[in-house]
Amino acid sequence: MALGLLSGGTVEAPSRGPRLDPECGDAVRSEAKAGRQRSGPDRKTAPPAPPASGARPRLLLWLVVVAWLLLAGLLSPFQGKLQSVTSNNAAAFLPDSAPSAEVSRFLKDRFPDGDTRPALVVQRRPGGLPPADRDAVVAEAARLRTVPGTQAPVAPFTAGGRPVPGLVSADGSVAVTVVPVTATGGKKVRETVDALRDALHPPSGVTTDVTGPAGISADAIAVFSDVDFRLLAATAVLVLVLLLIVYRSPLLAFVPLVVVSFAYVLAAGIVYALAAHAGLLVNSQATSLMLILMFGAGTDYCLLMTARYQEELAADPSAAWPALRRAVRRVWPTVFFSGLTVMASLSALFAADLGSTRVLGPVGIIGTASVLLSTFTLMPALLALIGPRALLRRVRARQGAAGPGAIGRAWERTARAVFRRPWWATAATLLFFAAGATGLTRSVDDMSLLHAFREPTSSAAGYRTLSDAFPAGTAAPLTVVVERADGPLSDADLAGAAARVRSVPDIASVAPQRVRSEDGRAGRLQAVLDTDPYDAKGLDRVADVRHALSSGLPSGVRAVVGGDPAVQLDTKHAADRDLRILVPLVLAIIMLVLVALLRAVVAPLYLIATVVVSFFGALGISMFVFRDLLGQHGVNPVMPTFAFLFLVALGVDYNIFLMARVREDARAHDTRTAVRTALLSTGSVITSAGLVLAGTFSILMILPLVMLFQLGFTVALGVLLDTVLVRVVLVPAVTYLLGEKAWWPARRTAPAAAAVPDPAD
Repeated sequence: MALGLLSGGTVEAPSRGPRLDPECGDAVRSEAKAGRQRSGPDRKTAPPAPPASGARPRLLLWLVVVAWLLLAGLLSPFQGKLQSVTSNNAAAFLPDSAPSAEVSRFLKDRFPDGDTRPALVVQRRPGGLPPADRDAVVAEAARLRTVPGTQAPVAPFTAGGRPVPGLVSADGSVAVTVVPVTATGGKKVRETVDALRDALHPPSGVTTDVTGPAGISADAIAVFSDVDFRLLAATAVLVLVLLLIVYRSPLLAFVPLVVVSFAYVLAAGIVYALAAHAGLLVNSQATSLMLILMFGAGTDYCLLMTARYQEELAADPSAAWPALRRAVRRVWPTVFFSGLTVMASLSALFAADLGSTRVLGPVGIIGTASVLLSTFTLMPALLALIGPRALLRRVRARQGAAGPGAIGRAWERTARAVFRRPWWATAATLLFFAAGATGLTRSVDDMSLLHAFREPTSSAAGYRTLSDAFPAGTAAPLTVVVERADGPLSDADLAGAAARVRSVPDIASVAPQRVRSEDGRAGRLQAVLDTDPYDAKGLDRVADVRHALSSGLPSGVRAVVGGDPAVQLDTKHAADRDLRILVPLVLAIIMLVLVALLRAVVAPLYLIATVVVSFFGALGISMFVFRDLLGQHGVNPVMPTFAFLFLVALGVDYNIFLMARVREDARAHDTRTAVRTALLSTGSVITSAGLVLAGTFSILMILPLVMLFQLGFTVALGVLLDTVLVRVVLVPAVTYLLGEKAWWPARRTAPAAAAVPDPAD
């Protein structure tokens, strides 16, 4: 509504890029005035400005604001409920073809006890558990029977105090009570484990932790329980501080924050409705990334619109309303194509196998579309209603300045250095990124759930206790389902499968379980690894078990391997496959968007190439930091996929902002003159936008999950490199070297009246 109202029904061609807030003094202002004189014919086609401020359609502007207020009021309750419909169970997001997902369905559909996840209550007293402690452990096991969402626990001691084999350590200091958890869904699993922990009252001096698949899952869910609130609060504070630095006006700083916050309420409400009523499987990771993406990109869009408004005010401070209309009309194509690039890139995620990656597609598209809607409606309405006073103060202060100022002189020196030796600028930047990319040799995949937390957890402590006292895989055994297709499963069939599993190295034990499927055709084995089931060696052993069971079984018998370690292996395989598929798909989509925007082929090719080079440099530097400076074990295989998506899509955004302005100025100048003008006049605001975006992604580093910390660091670093090196040095230098060839295959020659500036001047 506000976009149509302010544009007056006239929309300029998408090639008109933003003329952003110049912090570079009289030199840039004179160029901006010359640009406005050049675009005189375009201005003649615009509708006449309203004759007086009373002609402003203030009622319609207030209706826009009230509509957003009502929408936010209706949807805000659902924002608080969003966490209740998320799932953080990794197995739920696996492709249906994954063996561990097949095992989960098999257990749920055909076994009487369903797909249980054990919670292991680990109790330890240094020097051994005396008879009184053993009696207390047995009494606690009986008390745990009353906890909803569980089956009968298996105590480590008999009623007479005798140890149960496999549940008490050799020195008698550690005992394990096995509690099968039948609860499904992240929230219910956490509630069940919390109830188990509340029901435990160990004797003084006995250390008690709850671990195992259920305990680890509950701790992961607890980490995410208040993550959205913490993330929202921290992001809002940081964005507000950065906007105060940029605008030096509390009123102007709050406007983008309000615009993006209202958009977030809308997006959260839509995602909740789809998750609660349309079957969309959502995890907390996706909702957190949606929030960060919306605040980062949305604030950038608001900065661009405000900067263009300020530039139009500088031309005629007495006509604020026409200036706002012109600003919206001229900035919307660039903002729209920027948002379209992000949404198009996110759409590639629909091709992902891993559900936790795929869900970011619809969630991110909803968030980006919501922030575009609020930018084009609520943002202009608020700027019109609060009036131009704050911006006019800045305009008058700059018009009264005697010179270009320190920032303007800095941009002049930067432009002069880049264009004096463009080959050297290009080579030096590429060499820097190549050196950074050598850090990729330090990359190690880490699927361990225990390494996923940056803060101590009960499940991690219990896991370490188990690993010291028992075989390392005791806390996370493998579940092997053995099925006969042509009749009831025999004990010999089960024994044959167990023998195949024992043939694999690092197998501590293999035990048949008494429970058979309801039709009698399937049974289960429990296999315990003698190595950490979550590290690289353990995952290799899971693959070896699958390979061993793929042959050598009796005719008509097959075996499928599941359990938490198998889930992690299948997640890794899906993540590796997604990275191979999504990288070329995202690049192809962005290429099409850039060709449509710039109406060229050469420029889109090198714009994408520069962002890809920047991605590898940022990822390599990040790997070095994670492994050598922070001592982290490795990275989740999903992290590079997300980092690539955000860095390429958002990095191309800044190239769009720059090159759209280059193409606009190339209408009246040759390309080399245009790129120099564009670099100067887009300097301040795009750099400010990059700092805001990097700041918002760095907020992920406060969260207690290693993967989100690593993703936040990598994207923040990559955005800064894009803003400072790619957009300021590499892209201008390459464009300067190519000149008119950048717009191939368009047939274009430089205007005869244009003169190429001497970079040495």
